[in-house]
Amino acid sequence: MPHDHSWADAYPGAERFLGEIFTLAFVRDLAPLDAMRRVGGLPDTLAERTPEQISALHNYDDGYPEVVSALALGDWTALVQPTGFWLGMLTTALSQGTEAVSLVRHDYASASFDHAVDGTLVGGFNVDYPPVHYGADNGRLLDLMREVGFDPDDEESDDEENDEESDGDHRFSRALRLAELITGVSPTFEQLVAPLPSMHFDHWFSRARPSGSPSERTAEEIIAELDLANTPGLADALATAEQGEPVFVTPESELGQHVREWSTLARRASWSLNGPGRHRMTDAERQRGYRFGWLLQELAFAFRPDLRR
Repeated sequence: MPHDHSWADAYPGAERFLGEIFTLAFVRDLAPLDAMRRVGGLPDTLAERTPEQISALHNYDDGYPEVVSALALGDWTALVQPTGFWLGMLTTALSQGTEAVSLVRHDYASASFDHAVDGTLVGGFNVDYPPVHYGADNGRLLDLMREVGFDPDDEESDDEENDEESDGDHRFSRALRLAELITGVSPTFEQLVAPLPSMHFDHWFSRARPSGSPSERTAEEIIAELDLANTPGLADALATAEQGEPVFVTPESELGQHVREWSTLARRASWSLNGPGRHRMTDAERQRGYRFGWLLQELAFAFRPDLRR
């Protein structure tokens, strides 16, 4: 029997509703714990959690963590981020040495579908507007898109239409069916809302390309401004990077612990603007938090010579 994907399009009030924002990813031949580690999972945060428990962590005191859960499905592992979209930006990093697929539902921004093989994005498209498609070799993906009901050629289509023939109707269940055609697996709604092994994750540790571009300021300049020069391991890591060698920092290392702290400060500065956390930081504290975010981006570029300009 075909899988029921209709829950992927559900809205608040429906009995089977995962959320207005969620990300599903699939990776072949990686165990659940290994898959979570690959996207920057923090092993000391491992616990079984439901989507409701994960959503409850999105607050000032807990540092607004990104959280991913994992489920084994045959030769594949399904990853779910029930309240966020960062997982969808890590598809190419997840695919290193294997294959990965991701689907992002985001009702307030662009939704996406990506397919990557061994670190290369081979195909993808905007789920809200299928004519926007891309990738190194997306010909096969375009055929599969048509098979599940997307029209990658109709630039005149209006996703505001609500008739059943519109690409905008059932688009997330269609995208989930497309993921199933590629992977041969599909999680049920009941599997995704059950308690699953989960970790907080920080994309900085995923070895993915930073979302922005290198700034005009160097990591050393920001380090001096924030008075972080004496951070254990930081000077040695920068010296190694200066020699053109890649630097690997694990979440468990002493430097990695500091990176995690800086990342939390940056998230608090950003997310606290929305909701009750706004008044728990002064403007000066929030600006300092932003600087930690800039530092982490510059360190990512510094530690990965292949990402430099």
